[in-house]
Amino acid sequence: MIKNISTENRWIGLLILFYFFGLLGISFETYRDLFLICTPLNLWITLLVFYKVNKDSSKRFFLLSFLVFLIGFSVEAIGVATGVLFGNYAYGDPFGFKLFETPLMIGVNWLFLALSTYGIVQYFTKKAVWLILLPPVLMTSLDFLVEPVAMKLGFWGWENDIIPIQNYVMWFVTSVFIHGLVYLFRPTINTKVSFVIIGAQLIFFGVLNLVLK
Repeated sequence: MIKNISTENRWIGLLILFYFFGLLGISFETYRDLFLICTPLNLWITLLVFYKVNKDSSKRFFLLSFLVFLIGFSVEAIGVATGVLFGNYAYGDPFGFKLFETPLMIGVNWLFLALSTYGIVQYFTKKAVWLILLPPVLMTSLDFLVEPVAMKLGFWGWENDIIPIQNYVMWFVTSVFIHGLVYLFRPTINTKVSFVIIGAQLIFFGVLNLVLK
């Protein structure tokens, strides 16, 4: 029976298992610190599974990926340094290595979220206006779930522990710019892995919002 499972589904199954055990580990305070150390690994595995399933190894797609990563990391670095873009915040240690006080992995996070939300919307429509506007709506909505959890787990912290509205506005604006760029490249993105990644993120942070005190 196992031999009949496609390589694509094996990769997706691996990703689901990783999120499941990560959610389980972080939900229990006894094991939380151990699992938080694995945060960069979680992001790398998510990105790896996306590329393995998406199967686009063209130079054009890797150029797009690099540009999305660069934009995501750059706005975060500028935001941390100035407080002008998102508000005053600082990153903690779970994301690992930092450059300009900004974890490199945050660019990876922007990358797979941007491509995955685009892949979901692309399944329903090919119209430019929706491909540029709807993925940012998904990304900003997800950020509403992520922010409270991220603060509790020490991913990052806001001045006075208040999440400013401008954070969500900037998330949306940056996402619109990124998805405008993605649309110019016209990539074909695997729908299944896109739904799995965004679904896993929604469940992961949705449940943690309920269980973390």
